[in-house]
Amino acid sequence: MCERGRRQSPINIDPAKLVYDPHLRHIHVDRHRITGTLHNTGQSVIFRVEKGAKHHVNITGGPLVYKYRFEELYIHFGEANSKGSEHQINGNTFPAEVNYSTNIYINFLSQRIL
Repeated sequence: MCERGRRQSPINIDPAKLVYDPHLRHIHVDRHRITGTLHNTGQSVIFRVEKGAKHHVNITGGPLVYKYRFEELYIHFGEANSKGSEHQINGNTFPAEVNYSTNIYINFLSQRIL
């Protein structure tokens, strides 16, 4: 899908097409205090975790096969309260949207070893 350049962001999530999986495990997010920088671009607020931090926030479980390390948090907002989100749910936009950025922890370690 994505490697061919189709069906990429932004998307419209159709709740009628969602499938519930009762066997899906909960996602686990490590609870560590972290430090970083906060930057307001005028269209979003970005929090970036400090490089070389002593503690890391890892995300595992649920449908995730790998361990992911939290790196950035984006809060997108717009000039109008009805048009801040990039994505839609059932064709509706929202005042803001939160996205986060991670790295696959296993790849991060292998890059540091090389």
